Amino acid sequence: MHRTLRRPLAAGLGLALVFGAVACGSSDSGGASSDGGSGGTTLKVCSDMPYEPFEAPGKGPRGLKYTGFDIELLDAMAQTEGDKLDITDSDFDTIFASVNAGTCDVVASAVTITPEREKNSLFTEPYFDADQSLLVPSDSKVKTLDDLAGETIGVQTGTTGESYANDHKPDGATVKAYPDAAGLFAAINADQIDGILQDLPVNSDRATKDDTVKVVTTIPTGEQYGFVVAKDDKDLQTKLDKELKAVRDDGTYEKLFKKYFPNAG
Repeated sequence: MHRTLRRPLAAGLGLALVFGAVACGSSDSGGASSDGGSGGTTLKVCSDMPYEPFEAPGKGPRGLKYTGFDIELLDAMAQTEGDKLDITDSDFDTIFASVNAGTCDVVASAVTITPEREKNSLFTEPYFDADQSLLVPSDSKVKTLDDLAGETIGVQTGTTGESYANDHKPDGATVKAYPDAAGLFAAINADQIDGILQDLPVNSDRATKDDTVKVVTTIPTGEQYGFVVAKDDKDLQTKLDKELKAVRDDGTYEKLFKKYFPNAG
């Protein structure tokens, strides 16, 4: 089930990021705490685990107990200014409240940038392009969302996939929400749902690892992911944008993209 993923921010956009010079360990690091005089800060990060290939439990960089594209990318960004990550597994449907309450400084969880979310949180420049998709059992005759009329569509609570399913479900279909991707995959393997409407990279990653399911259609939505900070933390937003540009410029971003999405066109 190889998919075609677009590299974020086409050259025509010029990767036009707005960056300011931000000193490590200063008040410009937003809500991040000082790292004991080591010259950097420790960023508290909230992420919904697992959501492969973007985040998952496992041996990560610099001793982190989590890994994935988001985690490795954010850690590489942090290293450019001597910072460290402190990652907490958080439910996606509460993750925005957590960052605005100061429970975490940054959300790294394959978060789609939407106007509604931008009302309450700040996003970095986009770092990934994605679409929605439909995953079904390998022996299913379903090919499109319309084929699930009268059936049950699984989604993850609080996601753009849930919104799309509710807005476009065929006649008689039921949308059933689960708290995480693991619950969705367990449900389809147990025949509790007839399909999963979810981000294409995540469904495709599952299909490459589990031959009992397949991706049958891509639903173009033009979504882009960004890292999230609190609405009043403009300094941290600027700092992260600066770091994102640095890892693009030095080739780290491209290396990580190829590692996690080797079949992307």
